[in-house]
Amino acid sequence: MVRPWEGAVNSCSWKKTGSLMSFWAAGKGLSVAVLTGLWVVLAAPQAHASVTASPEGMWLVQEKDGIFSIAPCPSDSGRLCGRLVGMDYTDAEPEKDVWGRSECGLEIISDMKRRRNGRWHGRILDPRGGRTYQASMWLADADTLKLRGYLGLTIFGETQTWKRVTSPAIGERCRMKKSG
Repeated sequence: MVRPWEGAVNSCSWKKTGSLMSFWAAGKGLSVAVLTGLWVVLAAPQAHASVTASPEGMWLVQEKDGIFSIAPCPSDSGRLCGRLVGMDYTDAEPEKDVWGRSECGLEIISDMKRRRNGRWHGRILDPRGGRTYQASMWLADADTLKLRGYLGLTIFGETQTWKRVTSPAIGERCRMKKSG
């Protein structure tokens, strides 16, 4: 019987077997079981973190002039949506979208579905222009959300970094209260 790890071959290669990646190291005497065990140990903390971490919650946008609430969508609890719940504005009323609706409470992030890579993919609305773009979001850490809106390919987009807030100061009509 010829074993893949025995012989005069001097190269290493990855071979996909089902859903398991097996490493064949010619002439090294490395067993598949040992390498598979190492792969499981190294992958487990990352897989655990992405399964338990969720972007649900309240988020302060990069410019610090808005707060979003990300929660399960009303129409599909398996997907996430984001509503603008806090705004920094000086006029008597919150800003309006292109159709004349108040941006206060407007669903801007919609239909975000979790993918195997731990990212969420869906759509994002530009309320001032009225266009909807593809979007993805992911947690950089428990309190940092990355949100990328793009057109077609992800390289044609922009990423923002949002910070989690636990008890935002929001008054009537989504007005953000000044702290200090």
